[in-house]
Amino acid sequence: MTLSRRNLLGAALSLPVLAACGSTAAEAGGRKKVRLTYGVISVPKTRGVFEKTLKDQGIDVEWVGPFPNHAPTLQAVATGTADFSFGGSSTPADQALLSGNKLKYVAWAKTAPRLSSILVLPNSGITSVKDLAGKNVAVNKAGLGEFLLVAALEKYGVPRESVTFTYLNPPDAAPAFASGKVDAWGIWSGPMELAEVQYGAKRLFTDGKELDRQIDFGTYLVREEYAKKEADTIRKVIAAYKAEADWANANQAEAQKIGNEVSKYPQPVVDKIVEQNVQTTWSLINDEGIAALQAGADWLSERKVLSGKIDIAEHAVKL
Repeated sequence: MTLSRRNLLGAALSLPVLAACGSTAAEAGGRKKVRLTYGVISVPKTRGVFEKTLKDQGIDVEWVGPFPNHAPTLQAVATGTADFSFGGSSTPADQALLSGNKLKYVAWAKTAPRLSSILVLPNSGITSVKDLAGKNVAVNKAGLGEFLLVAALEKYGVPRESVTFTYLNPPDAAPAFASGKVDAWGIWSGPMELAEVQYGAKRLFTDGKELDRQIDFGTYLVREEYAKKEADTIRKVIAAYKAEADWANANQAEAQKIGNEVSKYPQPVVDKIVEQNVQTTWSLINDEGIAALQAGADWLSERKVLSGKIDIAEHAVKL
């Protein structure tokens, strides 16, 4: 449903970001209302097809947001403010479950190519992951950025204690990186290309080039009771988002143009993102998804990115 799975986590500097949350309240005439959370920019919200698709199925959409990344949407779902999470990173989703939030996975996504990277500035003097020893790196805590940094340090034998993990979300990490207050930045597509164009940032470590399998996935979660009561609504919402993803995969230039009505990215940034042709594939939770999410969670827990072990099957619903 976006041009990149990582766009689902973006904030003020990100490209199209999407998410859904639903209300169990029925309106007059038997219609449903579904509240949809969104990031700073949302292709489905702007394009209008998504909303019409659900309206034709008896579901009215109310847009709520924006949210900067996945973690706060998980909190919104857990507290009943929303019913679907952001469609973002599985890493903070796993941590939310480990923290006791009564949520269920209902959909997941694979992305290719996987572009999330650790960036450095051209004048930083950092030319390899080993050069990060003694440096500080901006990452989002228990999220994609932290996972990426842990993976990089492990692969190249750099002790984790030799690197300072500076926990910042994208809106704060971007200016810190640009000003040199942090030496490197673990970030996803959107803010990444903007940093490359604006600051000449270089990719030091890229997920898909360095790692042989995907660890972090796009995910939607709902509250346990919502999953029990609203299975049909969930299926319809996820199907509509999948249709948006399929359209964006096939029409990336147009999708970026829609998103750029809000983001106002320089054209070289848009061109770079389109050229990369990232394909995102969404599915309702299935056996493949449970296995993939479990393998990723095991990797993360073994390396203490997560606070403990988790059994994904106990927190997933196949609809």
